[in-house]
Amino acid sequence: MSKLISLLIPLMAFVTVFATASLWAESVGAETVYVTDELRLGLYEGEQTRGRPFKTLLSGDALEVLERARVSIRVRTADKDEGWVKTAYVVSEEPAKRRVATLSQVNLQLTEERDAANAARADAEALVESLRRDLAVAEAGIEKLPALERTNAELRSELAEAGARVPLSWLTASAGVALVIGMLAGYFWLDRKVRRRFGGIRVY
Repeated sequence: MSKLISLLIPLMAFVTVFATASLWAESVGAETVYVTDELRLGLYEGEQTRGRPFKTLLSGDALEVLERARVSIRVRTADKDEGWVKTAYVVSEEPAKRRVATLSQVNLQLTEERDAANAARADAEALVESLRRDLAVAEAGIEKLPALERTNAELRSELAEAGARVPLSWLTASAGVALVIGMLAGYFWLDRKVRRRFGGIRVY
């Protein structure tokens, strides 16, 4: 039993140290640093940052910190390249150049959103004004409707009265004239027919 305990104690100590180191590495990995202003910084494969860099970093590039050494840090770029850079040439705060670019982009986006909102508001105001004009025309038509109905009723009444006021003598005279015209037309028609039958001789 004592042997088992003596074996477990070092194992537990190793697990504790490994877990602590993992947590420290994760906390370091969450840190972000930036290449300082007006600088081209080399990314090296080795911690000593000697020889020829395999990549050049520009001012304002964001780098994820993976590991820290005495004079250099191991980082990961936005393109997922990993390497070492000199600590003296990176800063924890975002450089002014990068902040200006970010603010400029945000300002441009806000300007575009403002212009779109103003255009939408102008369209809405134009639509409201058009609806107001249509409503005014409709209301004016509604106001005129009773007057038009009264005028229509008056015209119908006048037409009915005009038909009722035709004198009876006119009707009698018209009927007499129509009768005389009809009789004359009948006489001439009969005379023409008889004369045609008897060779143009009138027999009456």
